[in-house]
Amino acid sequence: MGRRDLGEQVVLGCGAALGILLGYLFNGVTAIAAVVLVLPIALALVVVYAPYRPKGTSQRRTLYRWWRINRYHRKALRRTGGVWVSPAIEAGVRRDGTPPDAALVEPEGVAGMTWVPVSVRGQRAVVVLQPEAGCVTATLEIASPGLGGKEVGEQVVALERWGELLDAFGNVEEHPVKRIQVLARQMKSDPYAHQRFIAQRDESAATQGAPRWLKDSYDVLANAVSTSAEEHRYYITIHARFTRDLAAEGAARGAGDEGIAAAMATYLDELWSRAEDADLSVVAPLDEGRMTAFIRNSYDPDHAIWDTDLQQAHAFPRNVDVRDGTHVATRAAGSTDVWYHATASVIGWPTAPVGPDFLSPLLIGMPDVIRTISITQQLEPNDKAVERMLAEDTNNQAEMDRDRRRGKNIDPRDQLAASATGSRGVALASSGAAGSAVVGYITISSRSAEELERVKRTTASRARNAHLRIEWLDLEHARAFATTLPLAGGIK
Repeated sequence: MGRRDLGEQVVLGCGAALGILLGYLFNGVTAIAAVVLVLPIALALVVVYAPYRPKGTSQRRTLYRWWRINRYHRKALRRTGGVWVSPAIEAGVRRDGTPPDAALVEPEGVAGMTWVPVSVRGQRAVVVLQPEAGCVTATLEIASPGLGGKEVGEQVVALERWGELLDAFGNVEEHPVKRIQVLARQMKSDPYAHQRFIAQRDESAATQGAPRWLKDSYDVLANAVSTSAEEHRYYITIHARFTRDLAAEGAARGAGDEGIAAAMATYLDELWSRAEDADLSVVAPLDEGRMTAFIRNSYDPDHAIWDTDLQQAHAFPRNVDVRDGTHVATRAAGSTDVWYHATASVIGWPTAPVGPDFLSPLLIGMPDVIRTISITQQLEPNDKAVERMLAEDTNNQAEMDRDRRRGKNIDPRDQLAASATGSRGVALASSGAAGSAVVGYITISSRSAEELERVKRTTASRARNAHLRIEWLDLEHARAFATTLPLAGGIK
């Protein structure tokens, strides 16, 4: 079956079994037996292997893969007519100023959730319970310039420490945290903020009596300071499946959701400690205000990410339009401006050796692009990771051997991927480190659909420079958008 996923293997197997069964039932008539033997097998091959591109989409995919995507899009259109409208404005507020439950509704593409406030190291934080997804998440904001600001030796040490952080969660069988998400959010900042501040300062009555040399010295300093046209934020999210063990630990700490949140707060505290061990400076855990600001800024980049005074009900935009197949459009309450978002999935990671900063073409040097990069790792103990690598390597070798027997030239990229899989298996077996399944998503935002297309081409070019293969998602951008929110989604 090669590198086909389980569902595709089932389709191919059922097609072969049905063809053999029908051929046996009609074996009395040779012509009919031949037709009913070949037809189910041919249909299965067409469903799994034949790509095509429907109207209004940008990618060629097989019938098998379009079936799941079209099913989601049809359901979204049936639920909202294609345009989700937030009930937060109409729902109003209670007498105490808090929003009613009717206002706390998530937009299309985001599963239902409950936010529970907790305290971690004396600071406020929020734990997000997602009953539909059966998981609990919490997030730290990291103050880090990334690997690009470090020397090569420091980069290697930083990666080793990050690997130790992953091992601490992944190699402990009973630890409930088995998924880590890293988010890199880039936004446009204001390069003229200093000049406006100087103008406001000169007009202020408080500075009228200041000596001229003091004003001139600040002007010289402001001109000497380099102001960047981009701003970066980094986050780490931990994800725990809602299991019987987690429920028992939560019950020991409190009742209901508060007990689960208290248990998750201890894991967030552990992440905080291990992040500091890995030389990552923690700004603060995301509380309700910070989480609301992050989500609101993701949908509506006009909203400042440092404005944390919004209530949870206003984290999501006023409208989410999913009717277009190549993007999702959102509009904030009280605004006439529409933002257009598109999400790409990383379908190919580097197969050749790369440096620690191989993602730098995407992480830096794109000042006119508003985007979020999400990398989520599903951790697993070393022995299970080695078994998975063996199975993957067996499939790779089987497919290449089948191509050789048919006289087909083997794609050099497949050879590199097979070699990289074997090398990873050897490295895992020799190091005893935890393994992980990795998914990546990139979301970009623009003020118009035409600008979005230009940014998509720029992002695709930068991804190739980073040795990544990306694929823009069609008809499911609203659902894919959620994978770049601090909810640790994206892995099946």
